[in-house]
Amino acid sequence: MVKSEYSMKTILITGSNGFIATNFYRKFTDKYRFILLSHKLKTNHITLEQLASDIDLITSINVVVNLAGANIANSRWTRARKDELLKSRLEITTQLVKMFNKHNRNIHFISASAVGVYDLGTVNNENTLVDYSRYDTFSQQLTKQWEQAALGYHGLVTITRFGVVLSSKGGAMNKILLPFLFGLGGQLSDGQQYFSWIALDDLLVALNFIIDKKEAGIFNLTAPEQISNKKFTQCIGKIWHRPIFMKMPACVIRLLWGQMGDELLLNGSQVIPKRLIDSEFSFKYPNILDCLYAIRERLV
Repeated sequence: MVKSEYSMKTILITGSNGFIATNFYRKFTDKYRFILLSHKLKTNHITLEQLASDIDLITSINVVVNLAGANIANSRWTRARKDELLKSRLEITTQLVKMFNKHNRNIHFISASAVGVYDLGTVNNENTLVDYSRYDTFSQQLTKQWEQAALGYHGLVTITRFGVVLSSKGGAMNKILLPFLFGLGGQLSDGQQYFSWIALDDLLVALNFIIDKKEAGIFNLTAPEQISNKKFTQCIGKIWHRPIFMKMPACVIRLLWGQMGDELLLNGSQVIPKRLIDSEFSFKYPNILDCLYAIRERLV
């Protein structure tokens, strides 16, 4: 039964042209009333300037899902690219927090972050203490500053730290899979680095769970199975029946992708979704083999 528009929660979603945002509002279009925020004028979207000029619209919002931000893995991290990555996250988050602190503190503000907030090579859950004053990597600078901006809101705040989102519908998987399809896939360096991931369907349902339960604080949005790059590579080879004898040396990765390759491809943290597990959240794809099979069959 479709809910009446007047009984639906109103969700403002930023980064509304992005992969996760698009799939989230498509999945829950019958459950929520969405306001799609975009930096460009577009049919059925509004700009930040339009939102700021409409107090009635601001006060009608129940939830914000803040997914704005340029893709961190699209290109090498030049100084200009780093500035773009920071600006695309911090400016809109800061402006929204200021706006809602002034006009609507009843909003549940859910802001994306990433597992890059944790120290490399460590084991973490939501109880891991994060020192916002220290940045050992650019990934930490980006995520810590983004989280700090969101935590400036004076109402209910949830920080969601994403692993790599896997799906046949877009995102990272298409790039990951391409060399394997040509028989050129293989592990990265020694393959021992952690790879924190989550299936798209589980991510979307987890966001909905957080909204329904009005959960605050930190949530790791990752799968419960902890894997290495080596295991991930082996599973891709198994599911797609491809050889995996290739190995890309660390020096080549650093040559091709610089700091981005070093932080995102050669290093990682083991990130446990303790709060989802403790809440008995039902993962549809709790292990990587099931997730990759569903991707091959275009089920996720």
